[in-house]
Amino acid sequence: MTITAFIAISIAIIISGLMAVYLGKRWQFWFNFSLTSYYQIVYWTVVIMAGLSIVLSRLSENISTYWLPLILNNVCAIMICSVFMSLIFDIGRWISKQRLKPQLATKVVYILGVFSLFYYGHEMAIEPSVVNYQVKIDKRTKVNKLRIVQLSDIHINDMTSSDRIQDMVDKVNQLNADFIVITGDTLDRRLQPFTEKGFDKQFQQFKSKYGTYIIFGNHEYLNIKEENNHEQDIINAFKHADMKVLKDDVVYLDNVGITFIGRDDFSSSNYDIKRASLSDLIMFSNTDEPIILLDHQPHDLNEPANLGVDLMISGHTHAGQVFPINLIEKLIYKNNYGIYKNTKQHFTSIVSSGFGFWGPPIRLMTRSEIVVIDVTFDEKTTGFFNFSM
Repeated sequence: MTITAFIAISIAIIISGLMAVYLGKRWQFWFNFSLTSYYQIVYWTVVIMAGLSIVLSRLSENISTYWLPLILNNVCAIMICSVFMSLIFDIGRWISKQRLKPQLATKVVYILGVFSLFYYGHEMAIEPSVVNYQVKIDKRTKVNKLRIVQLSDIHINDMTSSDRIQDMVDKVNQLNADFIVITGDTLDRRLQPFTEKGFDKQFQQFKSKYGTYIIFGNHEYLNIKEENNHEQDIINAFKHADMKVLKDDVVYLDNVGITFIGRDDFSSSNYDIKRASLSDLIMFSNTDEPIILLDHQPHDLNEPANLGVDLMISGHTHAGQVFPINLIEKLIYKNNYGIYKNTKQHFTSIVSSGFGFWGPPIRLMTRSEIVVIDVTFDEKTTGFFNFSM
């Protein structure tokens, strides 16, 4: 286990434990639970286990990859919705100067509120919106405009349905893309569901003028040392799905006049894989022509801007997935979601909230999405002849 993973699990345990303690106490109040010592122990054991469901779902993957994670992730979602509902009720009680009291009506409203919030959050997670961005690049190229369709953070696992993937493919194919780019975390942890459930064949159905390009995210690496889940196994599976895999690769598209740079993920060093520096990759690019960078994690926006990258496309953040994580992310990333423009250096960053979700199958104050990026170029310089060797 890496230090980063250990810290993440430790934080998850602390937050989950605090959430469970808060809910346990508030449920006792709002539902008038009066428990004897034996039932008190049972009650708190169940509440604490439910609070730790997100951690347990990760630890249980060696036991079950479907039913146990499915149940635990949904329990986690219910717990999160219960926290929000408890906060609403507690605030209402405070505003009403304690006139809001536990009674049958409040109990019914509480339960309906939790499951209504769960239903809404689940719809936000599984019904993606199509988000459009307009980007202007003042550099010469051989076309006036391009349409790039971005998918990110699909998180395919044993619980992913073929209907959902087919719906994604159909929606993308309706968007008339010149390029399709998939910016990491296509897999949740394991390659097996992608190949055995036929998702690779569904990915072959993507339609675009110039093809589909894909990069690795941090989740592609999580089980990379397991048999049939090695780096080359994943690359081969993606290639079999008719996708061009970019891992610290620079691709110049002569018929369009632009350069794609696909970086390996920021986390790759944790798995004894050295990620090339962006400055080294830029050496193989012509900064007088448009450069589009695919990088899963939007860690550093200053370096690509300084090196002449025009457009950086990322994912990873899920836009927080569940409030208030999005507010925390704003403190970590210069652009945690949406579009950021550095007009002085003619640099644009776009970060998608992702098509899928991780863990609890809900999104609160965020939504899954497919991103459409319409890029226009300097019309005065399009249609040039490239005399470089």
